[in-house]
Amino acid sequence: MTHLSPPSLSASGQGTYRTGSLTYTRDRLFVLSFWLLWGDFAFNFFESVFGKFLPIFLKDLHASNTLIGVMTGSFAGLVNVLFLPGISRWSDDLRTKIGRRIPLLYVVTPLTVGAVISVGFAPEIGGWIFDRFSAHLPAACGKGALVLGLLSVLVVSFHFFNMVLVNAYNWLIRDVVPLEVMARFLAWFRIVGTVSGTLFLWFVFPHLMTHRREIFPAVGLFYLVAFFIMCRNVKEGEYPPPTPAEHRPGILKTYVVYFRECLQIPLYRNFFIVALLVMASLNCAGNFITLFASNTLGLDMGGMGHIFAWTGVCSIVFLYPIGWLCDRFSPMHVALGSIITLCLGAISASTFVHSQNGFLVYSLAFSLPAMAWGLSLAATSMKLFPVGKFGQFSGALNVFGCGALIVGNILIGALMDWSHDDYRMAFLWTAGISATAIFPMLLVIREWKQHGGPVNYVPPLPT
Repeated sequence: MTHLSPPSLSASGQGTYRTGSLTYTRDRLFVLSFWLLWGDFAFNFFESVFGKFLPIFLKDLHASNTLIGVMTGSFAGLVNVLFLPGISRWSDDLRTKIGRRIPLLYVVTPLTVGAVISVGFAPEIGGWIFDRFSAHLPAACGKGALVLGLLSVLVVSFHFFNMVLVNAYNWLIRDVVPLEVMARFLAWFRIVGTVSGTLFLWFVFPHLMTHRREIFPAVGLFYLVAFFIMCRNVKEGEYPPPTPAEHRPGILKTYVVYFRECLQIPLYRNFFIVALLVMASLNCAGNFITLFASNTLGLDMGGMGHIFAWTGVCSIVFLYPIGWLCDRFSPMHVALGSIITLCLGAISASTFVHSQNGFLVYSLAFSLPAMAWGLSLAATSMKLFPVGKFGQFSGALNVFGCGALIVGNILIGALMDWSHDDYRMAFLWTAGISATAIFPMLLVIREWKQHGGPVNYVPPLPT
């Protein structure tokens, strides 16, 4: 196989793009983007079922705030920390006729769909088990406890399969999209994903609690078919030979080597610190801000769905300009500005949001720096990490971020229980944790410039 060279604009002619062994004309680049965007549309529509629904579903099943935090975030963090280091290194060395990423997508997509559909039917499955085996269960195990226990198992299964799917899809994008247009590609991905999520929130979310048994299978089947069509139409290139089998470490040593290489270089280490802090500040608080809207402000499912949809529409207008800024200047500076704005926005929300209209204003305003952070984080990782070890370092971004989610979701859940469901505390959580990420982000920018900056950057490699 040929060597996978760093992605660059081809010198063969204007309007021709290369990444590794893949060469695109503008028309072929358009076709590639169409199929990747199609997959992203289906994925975001599908994942919205789980993300927005689960905290409300758990509250309806009388779960504690601590359990909500654990099931919506800590479980995801745990499976990433335990399994992603090995899977990412294995995927980097995988060689098949159809590539090293698409085979993973073919395997885990139906498993992820099955897990989500099972989550939607957890009360029925748990009730069926209880009715037939209650005589063999401990006396303290009622139907509600059994359903929550079953739901925990199903949620862990979903997080494992979805972890592989999300990362393999992200690695596929890095392998097939030319780097010079990456931020604009990512902006279009976010635009399409936001449109998908907006359609879901406007038309489907208000009916999730009342039509759960119809919506979950329908969305799952749509996603399965759509994503398989995408996989058939996206082609990977050729890769350099994998690491020889005799040089691959065992399972235990894989983790030692993985973390040593990922944390060895200060540039990457500080970037991981920034990512885990902002992930903890936003992701851990997000579930409880949803509960703030429903429990504290008294918004119904329709009201919340429409507000969340309008925030998506607002983001669409600014996604491509933000992507252009990332390509024109640097995603690192965009990330720094978004972190500072997130802190200021969360502090303002904790003081001024007291009504549905106030929550709408907050949601619209806060969606912009949150969107800018997500896009700049993805663009920075694409440009910062070495291409030969992209799966490993990109996976580490999730490993460390999800490690923060394990701790963060437990802590914020306990904080909400301690404060007797004062969900306004979630805004202060976001402000405080995000503020601690400003200094390491400044270090990332300084070290990035030391390694060549916007013109001559060469990704440092671990020894």
